[in-house]
Order: sequence, then C-alpha cells, then structure tokens
Amino acid sequence: MRPLPCFTHLNDQRGALFGLDARIALAIFGILSVVAGVSIVTSIDGTRGQVLADELAQTSQALESFHHDLKTDIFLTLTTPTEKAAFQSLYDNSVIMESDNLKARWNGPYVKSSSNIHPRYGAITLTKAGPVHTSPCTPTEICYLYVVYSNVKADIATKANEVLDGTEENDAPNEGRLQWSRGDEGTNQRLYYRAIRALSHMMDY
Repeated sequence: MRPLPCFTHLNDQRGALFGLDARIALAIFGILSVVAGVSIVTSIDGTRGQVLADELAQTSQALESFHHDLKTDIFLTLTTPTEKAAFQSLYDNSVIMESDNLKARWNGPYVKSSSNIHPRYGAITLTKAGPVHTSPCTPTEICYLYVVYSNVKADIATKANEVLDGTEENDAPNEGRLQWSRGDEGTNQRLYYRAIRALSHMMDY
C-alpha cells in the first residue's frame, strides 16, 4: 500500500508563514501609529501656538485701549501695584484707584479673561523690562510692558514665536517680541511678550 501524502508539514509551514505575516503587519501598524501620533501632537502644538500668538496680540491691543482711556501707565492706576493686579485691572476695576477720576475712565473689561490663571498656561501677569525681558527698566532707555505666562509647553512657545517673530532669530529666548526663560515645571517655559511701550519706567507710584 502506498503511504498517504504528509500534509501536516505543509500545514505547519502555512501556519508559520501566517504568524510571520501577522507579526510584520503588527510591527508596521505600530510604526505607523507612532508616526501618526507624533504628527497629531505636532499639529496640535502648531494650532495652539497660533492661538496663543493671537491671544497675546489681543492683550497688547487691550493694553493700548486701557492706556488710551485712563491716560496713564497701568501700574500707576493701581491701589496696590503688583504684577498680578496689573493684569487684573484689564478685567476688574476694583483694583483701580478712585483718585484722578481713574476708575470712572475705566471702560473695560478689556480682555475676555475673568482670572489671572490661564486654563492651559499658568498664571498671567504684567511686568516691565527693557528690550530684553531680563533687563530692568531705567529712565535712560525705552521701557516695555510684558505679558507673562508662567508655564507654557516648549513646543507651543516655539510655534508661537515663529508666528510672532519668524524663524531667523539667533537667540530666540532673548530677542524679538516673544521671549522666554525656564518655567514653573520641568522643560516648560515662562513666556514674556513685549506688548507695548510703558508710559513710565516705574512699577509703582
């Protein structure tokens, strides 16, 4: 009697080949998932950077309007001059002095915020500095008002900087309108946006 053909070996080979194909497919799928994930994160950071740049520009316009209405430097209008109160004065006139008709001339709110805590980027304050955020204001040089965000993801800061200052800066953290230093958490940044010229180099009265 002739022996029957042995199909077991062929079935084993087919199973092995199928298993190999499945592993290759899974590996490819995993690589594509990682690439897609990176692309999505990059896209989200780019969008958030654009939104942040727009938000900073709007705050700059709010400061212009505030100075136009009250006719004096924002820090010189405050009952208790602090960096927090300076930003608060853009949406809450309770921090404005009654004297010199300042509170009556307040025509805000000038910003959409109702708090100095940003839902994504930490505390928002205003400060003064020279052309570089690390240089103090002095009577002999131009003094600027800076909008400060205390905790911004580094990639979002970079994207916002590209929108506001372009990509040709040699030392982006210390030049242009958007500058930064180390933020509150890890690799995040403390952002300084050079909004407008201050009307006084003083931080109080």
